[in-house]
Amino acid sequence: MKSQLPRHRCTTSLSGLAHLVRHTILALFALCSLAAPARAQSAPSQAAEPFRLVWSSSAGCGGAKAFSSELKSRTLLLREAERDEHAITFIVETFRARGGVRGLLTVRRQDGELSVREVPGGSCEEVESAMALIAALTVDPLAAGAAVRRRAAAAEATPPARAAVSERWSLRVEHRLIGQTAVAPGLAWGQAGRLVLTREYGAWRPSLGLAGHLTRATTSNPAGSAELELSAAQLSLCPGEVQPGSRWDLRLCATLQLGRLRGVGYAAASPAAQSLLWSAVGGQVEARFQVTGPLWLGCEGGVSFPLTRERFYLDPEETLHRVPAVAGGFGLGAGLRFF
Repeated sequence: MKSQLPRHRCTTSLSGLAHLVRHTILALFALCSLAAPARAQSAPSQAAEPFRLVWSSSAGCGGAKAFSSELKSRTLLLREAERDEHAITFIVETFRARGGVRGLLTVRRQDGELSVREVPGGSCEEVESAMALIAALTVDPLAAGAAVRRRAAAAEATPPARAAVSERWSLRVEHRLIGQTAVAPGLAWGQAGRLVLTREYGAWRPSLGLAGHLTRATTSNPAGSAELELSAAQLSLCPGEVQPGSRWDLRLCATLQLGRLRGVGYAAASPAAQSLLWSAVGGQVEARFQVTGPLWLGCEGGVSFPLTRERFYLDPEETLHRVPAVAGGFGLGAGLRFF
């Protein structure tokens, strides 16, 4: 009995030690499971900040909806503002520049603080992506890393596809003060309203314009006087553009005019009125400068060749006006660019 007693004590000690270790491990697991919810509750998520977007592009880039989606994909801390809600404002402008595109990002915070960043790049996509990242970083310092991870995951999940060529159209509404010869012996003054549709694609960006012209002038001779009025529609086709600067747009266009030239005599022995068909072909140079956003200033000048060359007279022996072989004209005004 004495020789077996030490072995019994040793076995009992080892069994107790194993039991103690097992209970200690279980206690640690229990503490970890209780601590995890406590930590999750102690770190509430940050509320998303409302924002508004003001979009403008003379370079034919993207659109406000696409930029908003890009911005929200980079961070969860931005959301579109509700109506009348105070919000941070992102003003995004893109212009054509030598060798690519130039972007201008203006950030106006709710407290009135204003910051402006200029972003040059080789393409619309490059500049827009950079400005979206800068805008996201203003409220979320981790936006850059999150965007990289999301794009890497999307690249792995999506098979490579051929990049689609973006084709967009823009519409301009313009008003001009115009001067034109050939309507009368001197310079006739008038107004013109025009719609210009431009295909925002590639380097050429052709456009088609439709304008309405109204010019008036008065002429006299010993037999009496007459008021001459030209009302005509003008179709202009511009195959492309040249941009000497990011805010400039220069175009060489072919024109076709069709309308009515009317003369009304007065201060004569037998006053009369006569209307003639007016038709002319020609060409003109158009220049536009972007003042801000959709507002543009424009000027133009050109020559035309009337196809009908009639004359106006009060007495067959006294010609008041004969339409010449060559006419000149110019215009100056402003316009707005839409979508």
